[in-house]
Amino acid sequence: MADPHLSLNMSVAELLERHPETIPIFMQFRMACVGCDIAAFETVAEALAIYHINRERFAAELTAILPSHASDARAASAEESP
Repeated sequence: MADPHLSLNMSVAELLERHPETIPIFMQFRMACVGCDIAAFETVAEALAIYHINRERFAAELTAILPSHASDARAASAEESP
């Protein structure tokens, strides 16, 4: 399956399903998203807001794990900032 651009607007479940290697990032930030029933309905951006986590910092961690998506994650973080 082709992977569309990485976006903080994708659901947490979708990100975790497509990129299970990101699970440690959620754990590092003490986010209870892994295995959460709400993960299918909540976007990554919404989860970051709930946990009061800086988008840029989280996106930087994603780009460290997913280097092929580095420019996409940085752009998504910048575009989605209020």
